[in-house]
Amino acid sequence: MNLSRSTAQRLIFIAAGILLLLLMSGFAAAQETPPGIPHPLEGRDACLGCHEAGLAGAPQIPADHTGRTNEMCRACHQPATTAAVTPAEASSETPSAPSDDDAVATPSALPVATATTGALVMPHSLEGHQNCLECHAAAGATPVPTGATPAPAGGPPHIPHPLAGREDCLACHRDGIGGAPQVPQDHAGRTSDMCQGCHQPIQAPEASPAAALAGPLPTPIVHPQGQGANTCLDCHAKLGGKQTDMTTQWQRSTHAERDVSCADCHGGDPTATTKETAMSPAAGFVGVPAKSAIPALCASCHADVASMRQYNLSTDQYAQYSDSVHGKLLAQGDTNVATCSDCHGGHQVLKANDPASAVYPANVPTLCASCHADKDLMASYGIPTDQFDLYRGSVHGHALLDQQDFRAPTCAACHGTHGAAPPGFSEVANVCGSCHSATQDYYSTSAHAKGGDTSPKCVTCHGPHDVSQPTDALLTGTEPRHCGNCHTPDSAEGKVAQSMYDAFDATTQAYTDAENSIKSAQELGMLVTQQETELQQANTGIITARAAQHTLDSDTVMKSLDEAQKAADGAKAGAEAAIAQSILRRRAMVIAVAGIVLTSGVLYFMKRQLDRRLKHES
Repeated sequence: MNLSRSTAQRLIFIAAGILLLLLMSGFAAAQETPPGIPHPLEGRDACLGCHEAGLAGAPQIPADHTGRTNEMCRACHQPATTAAVTPAEASSETPSAPSDDDAVATPSALPVATATTGALVMPHSLEGHQNCLECHAAAGATPVPTGATPAPAGGPPHIPHPLAGREDCLACHRDGIGGAPQVPQDHAGRTSDMCQGCHQPIQAPEASPAAALAGPLPTPIVHPQGQGANTCLDCHAKLGGKQTDMTTQWQRSTHAERDVSCADCHGGDPTATTKETAMSPAAGFVGVPAKSAIPALCASCHADVASMRQYNLSTDQYAQYSDSVHGKLLAQGDTNVATCSDCHGGHQVLKANDPASAVYPANVPTLCASCHADKDLMASYGIPTDQFDLYRGSVHGHALLDQQDFRAPTCAACHGTHGAAPPGFSEVANVCGSCHSATQDYYSTSAHAKGGDTSPKCVTCHGPHDVSQPTDALLTGTEPRHCGNCHTPDSAEGKVAQSMYDAFDATTQAYTDAENSIKSAQELGMLVTQQETELQQANTGIITARAAQHTLDSDTVMKSLDEAQKAADGAKAGAEAAIAQSILRRRAMVIAVAGIVLTSGVLYFMKRQLDRRLKHES
């Protein structure tokens, strides 16, 4: 067989290339380091597509690599263009960028120990190798020393909670916040990224195959995946006393409706038929949750968007609570503060729109007062305990508690529910403005709003908890909460307040006169529909002026009052005209009746005379 010269040259080059690859593989194996990747990676992410069967001359994976995935390949094998790393660079956590002067070498050429100290360093760059245990805890790579494997006896403790949302380990463990174990002294200088190099999350207990670790937030509870079975309820219902009461309370709860059962909060195996199995540590049983663990426990469901979306429930309560006064104190170890179960109940968790629920709007003031009216409990915080009594006598309290008007604010409306915190003085106008929006818009343009934190806010004139029905009298006088308490009568501000008071007094008097005239006309049976419309316009003008007075601009207030005055005067004039017309009609009716009576009498007399004449003639 004769070959052309060009064909022979191609075959020689191909053979030389294959020989070179074999020599490189043999050299890498001799160095006992993972061979480099001799080709670009773009479009070749599926390593096993070629190397599992040795296609197209690719090196076939060795027997001890069986079971490894494409994602694991680059954890050890790197492109052959990686720059050489000095011992000092190799020992650092972040590799230095290669310079033009550095020699290009494969990972096999990287040093494994320093010349002076003999301290072990990594024989490869960190790029793509951040998860050390992915290789070194498996067969084939240099094994980690005893005590650093994922779960050796007496080795690093497991992580007893899911990692989602808790990646910053030192945020809790540096200072031992919330009862978290504090990092030991010999761990000083280690970062959160280093923690999982030794400490691994605990796995779901094998005794409960249907269980899985709960989702997005830290909790030791393993929520059972299978639903329906609840041997906990069957057993405790027969024990009597407090145990039976708890089962009865749970059966009335909204959790029972959704099959959120005992094991979802207390752990354990709800399918077990014996106490020992159901409440064993292997089944994840934790018993009564610690108070400090309750918010995260509830959040393991209520912060899960996928779980709560079907119930149209928000999923930010845990985040709000964590940032609240209650949540911050709990994180500091103060268990006197309220947690989820203190407000929503433990076993008998009712819907918020259930009148029997503690968080039903009409019950919220009493619920908050159960702690905040306790003098002994509040003494250490320096918080007054008269808020409920003040609220009870306020215009808000009367509306909510006496009239069952749920538009009235409760404690939660101003302080927040899960993110409970006292509104700052500078925030008060925004809090009140969530209901009194028109007043807030006017106030925001005033000198009071622009005067800084020391200038008057809503509570300065109306009070925080003891909000009384506002009257025009606040514009005069020197009592607390009155304008005269800050401004003297002869000051420019005092004169403006007095002029507003006089204008309000005159307009409200005109409104009252018009209202009385319309009532009188209605009693006389007159139609005064137009006058009633004008009276409504006058009332709207007065209401607008009362809100506009928060601008402190007398011109704006007077404009609304002038329009209201004209409407009231028009309504009064129309009503009085109707009354006058009614009187005229009545007088005319009297005259007409008198004429009819007189005419009837004359006709009757004439008839009598005619009757007598006819009788005489006959």
